[in-house]
Amino acid sequence: MHKKLISLVLLLASVAGVASAQNRYGIKSGILTQKSEMGETTIYFDNYGALEAQKMKMNFMGNEMEMSIIRKDGKTYMVNVAEKQVQEMPAGGMMGGSDINFLNLTDAVKSANKIKEAGKETILGKECTKYTMEAEQMGMTMSQTVWVWNGIALKSLTDGGQFQFGNEAVKLEENVTIPASTFEIPKF
Repeated sequence: MHKKLISLVLLLASVAGVASAQNRYGIKSGILTQKSEMGETTIYFDNYGALEAQKMKMNFMGNEMEMSIIRKDGKTYMVNVAEKQVQEMPAGGMMGGSDINFLNLTDAVKSANKIKEAGKETILGKECTKYTMEAEQMGMTMSQTVWVWNGIALKSLTDGGQFQFGNEAVKLEENVTIPASTFEIPKF
């Protein structure tokens, strides 16, 4: 049960993240702090999104968890700190804001993800474009709304039918120096 819970939390967290491949952001580096019903996520990125590390501290169904997702070199590493495990997988394949290059949306990506522009809204003083989308994930159809500024998802709401999850940026530091060690894969 605990491993299934961790997998679900990582899936939900990945939905909330920012894009992960090169040239996905309009700013070189940053630190984005997000809050959700489950806790707090800090996302560090550099090289216009070529490097990304999400550090999550959550309370999910009474379980305190500390997890990370690191994206670099075309791969995604899911790190379970408590169990000292690292799972490597190809980059991409996760729904929504985490894998879509919102700076360069193609018709094919829009069609595959049923992406539609749904207006503008200001978050943290940044004018965001609001997008809706749908995807199949873990045998469920999930709908998501994301608010994007400069390629970065500052807010997201996900509806999986049996659950709903949302997060919103509470702080964004732009063009800051991020230590290379932030993106190192732990050796347990």
